[in-house]
Amino acid sequence: MKPKPALPSDIVGLSPFELARKIPAADAAKHNGVHLDTFKKTYPHLLKRVGKRRLMVTVYDTIVLPPPNAARGPPAAR
Repeated sequence: MKPKPALPSDIVGLSPFELARKIPAADAAKHNGVHLDTFKKTYPHLLKRVGKRRLMVTVYDTIVLPPPNAARGPPAAR
């Protein structure tokens, strides 16, 4: 069996209820240091629509995600 990866230190003290809480997609994008449109394009599978206009993301998904640039690697490697 593979060992489970260690959780980020931001998650360790949070309860499951707090991790499941939904926050606006704009706040999630700001936390990850990307523009909202980039966040929508890169992570559409994480977006949950609440009502007609509001897009939400769970706190867990916001904290665990690597920034989009780090996920693709350095520009010279592409």
